Amino acid sequence: MRNILLFLLSSLLPAALAGADNAKTSETHWQISGDLTEACSCDVPCTCNFGGRPSPRHYCWSVFSISIEKGHFGEVKLDGLRLAGAHGKKSNVWYIDERATLEQAAALKAIAGRLVKPSSTATYIETARIIQEVGEKNNRLEIGDRGGFQADYIIGLDHKTPVVVENNTTWNIPRSIKGKTQRLHYKDSHGNKFDMKGTNSNQGKFDWDDQTPSYF
Repeated sequence: MRNILLFLLSSLLPAALAGADNAKTSETHWQISGDLTEACSCDVPCTCNFGGRPSPRHYCWSVFSISIEKGHFGEVKLDGLRLAGAHGKKSNVWYIDERATLEQAAALKAIAGRLVKPSSTATYIETARIIQEVGEKNNRLEIGDRGGFQADYIIGLDHKTPVVVENNTTWNIPRSIKGKTQRLHYKDSHGNKFDMKGTNSNQGKFDWDDQTPSYF
């Protein structure tokens, strides 16, 4: 796994991650849609998803990935690529799909700069092999050798279909399937490290573009 960019402050990220071919992110139309797969350190169903504070811990650390079924950044096609992220105690880390061309990697970096909200949290960008699996009863994410999770969907009263939350307050996905992790673990070279089980997972469809008011 290799670093693409060195240390960045996320407050500077949108400017630093300008689009390819001299097109500024704010001036380039982009659109991506597909599957969002996420897990965090909160107990199910994650009180953050309902406008509350993290529970049972005082923090909510997470890993996630978006699998782009169809997308573009200007004229750059992004179909089939993934963009993953991790949020821990020390920093935020973005992971660019190692399959991306240089042009596609620049586009994904530019989009990452639009997805985050400005803050003083340290942010890094790396490339990685991203495995994201979405099944009928479970989901799974693996980010290179950094970690990931596997979760089972929570089945509702009918004993057939998963519990679904609509219009949650954290992730901009219309319907979120709730799951419980078998294991959630992550460790990087930037000081982030966690390993736990039985925590919350979200699975849902996203459809975002450069005009979307809020992503997460």
